[in-house]
Amino acid sequence: MDNELTTEAAVPAQGRTELPAGFHEMVDDLKPIVRGAHVRAQLKVNTEMLQTYWETGRTILKRQGEEKWGTKVVGRIATELRTEFPNQRGFSHSNVEYMRPRRPAPAPYARTHDD
Repeated sequence: MDNELTTEAAVPAQGRTELPAGFHEMVDDLKPIVRGAHVRAQLKVNTEMLQTYWETGRTILKRQGEEKWGTKVVGRIATELRTEFPNQRGFSHSNVEYMRPRRPAPAPYARTHDD
């Protein structure tokens, strides 16, 4: 159709004389800045996801202990989370099982002596 929008991949201009002197050097200077931001953003996402999995596992373990849930409930939790968040990976039955701590975590800031 004549009215449809078409998308084409942007191709860097090469050999054009209308670019100012130093243009390519400036772009080369910008590339590591953008790459660094991508890396930092991914690290933050990973940290948040680990925290989410940890909190999810602790919450499940606590409720299982209080309400004496069986293992089938964990499978149902995994199904509900996958349904609610279909584009997010990591909520398979086995992953949700692994989110639950196997033993109590040590207190990270426990005092060993009086201050």
